[in-house]
Amino acid sequence: MDDKQRKIAITLFVLTILFTIIGSTLAYWNWASAENEKTNVVLTVTSGFSCGADGGGSITSQQKILAPTSCTNETYAFQREVTTNVTNNRNGSVYMDLWLDVNTIGTGLTNSSNFRYALTEQANDCEHNILSEGTFNGVEDGGRVNLLEGTQYASSDSNTYYLYVWLDSAETDSATQNQPFNISLGGQCTDETPKPQLINVIKSTAVMDNVRSTFVNNDSGIQFNAISSDDNGKGIYERAGTENDANPIYYYRGAVTDNNVLFANFCWKIVRTTSTGGIKLIYNGSPSNGQCTNSTAESTQIGTSAFNSTDDKSLANAGYMYGTRYPITQVNGTGWYYAPDVIYENGAYTLAAKSGRNVAIKNSPLNGTTLNYYHYTCGSSTATTCTNVYYVFYAGKSSVNYITLSNGKKVENALSEMLSNSTNSTDSTIKIAIDTWYHDNMTSYTSKLEDTPWCNDRSIYQLNGFDPDGGSATTSLYFSAYERIFTTYSPSLSCNKNDAFTVNETITGNGNLINPVGMLTADEIMLAGGMPITNNKNFYLYINDQSLFSLSPRGSASISMGGTDILSLSSSNANIVGESVSVYNKGVRPCVSLKPGTKVVSGDGKSDTPYVVG
Repeated sequence: MDDKQRKIAITLFVLTILFTIIGSTLAYWNWASAENEKTNVVLTVTSGFSCGADGGGSITSQQKILAPTSCTNETYAFQREVTTNVTNNRNGSVYMDLWLDVNTIGTGLTNSSNFRYALTEQANDCEHNILSEGTFNGVEDGGRVNLLEGTQYASSDSNTYYLYVWLDSAETDSATQNQPFNISLGGQCTDETPKPQLINVIKSTAVMDNVRSTFVNNDSGIQFNAISSDDNGKGIYERAGTENDANPIYYYRGAVTDNNVLFANFCWKIVRTTSTGGIKLIYNGSPSNGQCTNSTAESTQIGTSAFNSTDDKSLANAGYMYGTRYPITQVNGTGWYYAPDVIYENGAYTLAAKSGRNVAIKNSPLNGTTLNYYHYTCGSSTATTCTNVYYVFYAGKSSVNYITLSNGKKVENALSEMLSNSTNSTDSTIKIAIDTWYHDNMTSYTSKLEDTPWCNDRSIYQLNGFDPDGGSATTSLYFSAYERIFTTYSPSLSCNKNDAFTVNETITGNGNLINPVGMLTADEIMLAGGMPITNNKNFYLYINDQSLFSLSPRGSASISMGGTDILSLSSSNANIVGESVSVYNKGVRPCVSLKPGTKVVSGDGKSDTPYVVG
């Protein structure tokens, strides 16, 4: 701790009822410690200045019927005068921030772009003299939206602002009706010259990604079916479709050199912002003399790891965490009886007919196409009844791959237990490596990090052989990320709750993590400039000779290749490929997300002068 006195911001408003802010006298804290007592922090309250505000009452869903309207409608829209008072009895300025704390908000409202707010200097008008405006889209319980930042007072002063909160008339979804919400006003006051928020530094040079701009030559914006380049994205971009959200998404793309951050005594690269206004970072090694110039695989990763090093080839290996495992077995399978369905009675399965198809057929010689409707077997050339039944999802020229079912379960039950309804009770190999590193290095910085979702999207694009009603037994299962990355070239930042790994369970997070740390998705790698097939050795995520797992599973691979593969950034070809969860070890680069409001102490983001955040 420095011997010099440092003045820190303190809370301006403490609320016990919604949106009511009682003017109160506050002073700066003088933070000092003796040379021989550096761990003993002494706080001294003085009376150099005071701040207060009145929000004019509470704002809750009980007060009015929330219906689509204009901001000035007195029946359905909330309108408040917000008066602020600052007493400054010192030489030098005082600075004030003002925000809205969203204590609770209904699912329908947090998913709407039409639940809006505006702070203006104009009574009865939310369209002129606007100081700030936005939506509550993506803001969850405990979230925040900023109204004023760093308002300067050289002397005592008072101001009157006008706050509007309303459901815009453009809203047509009934899911926003009768939704609860609970909003309060908050802020802080300090005599320390404000440092800029990192997110404001980022967005100050951002351009929309769906228009022509410098380094984007296409009239419709960035084309994700091509790599980043001087013609297809290099810089900071605002993601189209999020521009009306409370916190639009900004992301770095291409061969950028100004996204370096020094935090927690480690170097990081900024990847993007989050829907709450946080800043997602990827690990980039240790600093040298305050610089972040690491450029080799060994210097930018914490080590290497398989994604899941288990040997049973289960499809559960697609999980960052997973529940029930169904091992995969590969045998010949020629001459067995196969059926389109099974009946389970008295503790035994019996091969059964379905939709007019035979009870059972013999598959000899082995014909994978024939098995498209005949996936169930007792693994016998004579028996059609068995205690455990096999479900064949893939057949090659001389063998079949199957999972074993018991206790009356069918293939849909197995898929649910491995993927969509997974209990997420067991850590993957790579998660263990990341958590161990975090525990050893980062726990003292947890308070600086937000609990953002890390998406391990296990939703299915094509079942193929896992579809008992005509699923191709010669084609692999594909997860949804495969479609987005290889077929439609449409990276997404959304995620279903079961696959959205968070520490706390929220509307959009599963609450299965211990630490707020994760990995990037293939979608985020594509936003940054990577893509399948085409090599790209000139974007900031690619490090010479480093391969990188994402959190996005591709599909089921051949059993000789580990049974399941994950979309990865290739070391040799610098493109997005599917690689086995267990056969390969890849570079591990943990990711964290800085809390909204994180400020820049110094630096400009270059490798020799990284952003130092406080």
